[in-house]
Amino acid sequence: MENSKKPTNPAIPNPRRAPKSRNGCLRCKAKRLKCDEKKPECLQCSKKSLPCPGYKTKPLVWSTKHEKLLVPDTQLPTFVVESSRRLQEIVSSPKENEKERESSQITSPEKQSGIPFLPIPYEDTPSPLEDVSYTSTMTSGSTTNPLSSHPPIPTTDSLAAIRHQLQRSSVPQFLLHLPTMLVEYYFSYVCQIFSSFDGTLNPFRSTIGRLWDGSAPIYYAIQSMAAAYLANHFPRMVGVGVMMQRETFGALCSLGQGGGTGSGGDGLDKMLLTVLLVGQTTAWHDPQDLGLVHLKTAKRLNRRRLEQQSPGLGTRERRQNEFFEQCILYWDMLAGFVSDDVDEFGFEPSSPISISSATSPPTTPGKTHQIFPHPWTGVAPKIQRLFARTGRLIRSYRKSLSFDATSLDFLDLDLNLDFNLPSQASIQALQTAQALEEELLGFEAPALTSLIDAGDQNTPVHQYLLVAEAYRCAALLQLYRVFPHLLSRRVPVLELGFSGFEPGFDGGNGSTSVGIGNLPIPFSQHPNDFLLNLALHTVSLLETLPPTSGTRCIQPILFIAVASELRFPPPSNHISQGSITTQEIDIATARRFVTGRLQEFCHSLPAKPVKQALRLVEETWGRLDSGMGGIGEGKGCFWMDVMEQIGGETIFG
Repeated sequence: MENSKKPTNPAIPNPRRAPKSRNGCLRCKAKRLKCDEKKPECLQCSKKSLPCPGYKTKPLVWSTKHEKLLVPDTQLPTFVVESSRRLQEIVSSPKENEKERESSQITSPEKQSGIPFLPIPYEDTPSPLEDVSYTSTMTSGSTTNPLSSHPPIPTTDSLAAIRHQLQRSSVPQFLLHLPTMLVEYYFSYVCQIFSSFDGTLNPFRSTIGRLWDGSAPIYYAIQSMAAAYLANHFPRMVGVGVMMQRETFGALCSLGQGGGTGSGGDGLDKMLLTVLLVGQTTAWHDPQDLGLVHLKTAKRLNRRRLEQQSPGLGTRERRQNEFFEQCILYWDMLAGFVSDDVDEFGFEPSSPISISSATSPPTTPGKTHQIFPHPWTGVAPKIQRLFARTGRLIRSYRKSLSFDATSLDFLDLDLNLDFNLPSQASIQALQTAQALEEELLGFEAPALTSLIDAGDQNTPVHQYLLVAEAYRCAALLQLYRVFPHLLSRRVPVLELGFSGFEPGFDGGNGSTSVGIGNLPIPFSQHPNDFLLNLALHTVSLLETLPPTSGTRCIQPILFIAVASELRFPPPSNHISQGSITTQEIDIATARRFVTGRLQEFCHSLPAKPVKQALRLVEETWGRLDSGMGGIGEGKGCFWMDVMEQIGGETIFG
């Protein structure tokens, strides 16, 4: 008996079990009739020859059900979620900002945990520039990050920049994610003022654009910078910036404790870049925080990465070495004028990390050696190195003078003697100053034709030559003011010397009067007039630079050094009733320019360090004008002394 299979009928759907719909037309819903929901009119209205009123518009409901990240097959990093939560908490309670600020004394991760830095490796691309003195491969290539591809906003007004950012966004303001806003503000404005040029070759734009979303330390660091800058206008951002500064170091410690890898060359490069971001901007949060511990950390990291490099370096490694070394050089220069504790790994010629031809790519025979600007040192890092050595020399010399003066005062009181003999330390300092002066006078700036344009219309290459010359003149001003014997060798000695001049003291080398080298200042004049004219010449160089120039980020220290020499002649009986002279008008005009430009910088640069600079300049002028340290008082009034007395030390750049 054959078993026959009965055909199985497909299941007939039960119309009663069909999903219930509430989307009928307005008439059917009012009459409680079944609507087939056809368009443009339903069947019920068509049968009764009535116009169909249509369907109710569905309300918009925000849903994250189908959201996807820009990068496929990845999950939102934990540090992004945690950052968002903590940022919203701190912004919602602005009263806690002051407590956060008081607890912001943070040391480097290396000091906290002793664990070596282990950043995430990153992938690099070839440099688009060839045969240049500097262009780190970090600046090359195009980034796929949409934030870093935004064109720079052509303005020096930070408030206009963030207004433009909000207007450009299609997301309602109450839904804006604070970390996202801070990251975007970094790319739209902060990275512009952190470099002397902007564009696709700005490493603080292109490189950070490739790394920020894959590195927690860099992610927090750029938020810290953006919040610190916005705190100039929005006080509630103070706590946000401090918290992000702390998160940066915490993320670095977490990478080390998690057993990550990053001790290789790329890992150290990435770690050093993070330290440059967060360490060099500590004064943005608190002008009294010089960030010296981070400077020392940067020097140690750079030494470590150089020790790990193989003997035969390629073009990529040489250019990257130059980038980091010149960054540390500029930072070291700024710290050298405000602190004595900056000589751990200095840039002396014998130092392993000194800027030398060893880190420069070889020049092809018959081909012009081209120079690409560095974001902080421009086209003349040698001048920055000489300026840094000048600052350290002056600080150590004036410190030794104050110690010697204290000792001699007690000896004079006991023995009733008057000692006016230079000490051995003074003679050595004078000889060092003389060597620096020779290098400064013999410096030759690179030819304009050898410079490569970075592509920033606000910063043409000739502006870098003006800045380099201003640094050279400012360094000479400091040397001649602190070591007047140097100027006595150059300028014919008149019957009246100027402050600190001691006839017959030549530093022990038997030197005689010589010319002033290639300075465009006539030397047949009184030493004080020479210094004034040199200061006015330096101011004229700075006047040719517009306030929109990208080099404004490296100019504040120049204004401080030059302003100290804008001294009015001391009042005397025979001129007190006379008319105002042309020289006094020139001094007043130069002072007004210095004050006005620093006030402009308060709006376009981080305000706290610039306000500190403006306060220092005005205090120095006030003491000079009141006769405290006039021309005839010997010791004089010097801005470094005023800075220490008023507690005005900060990183002026």
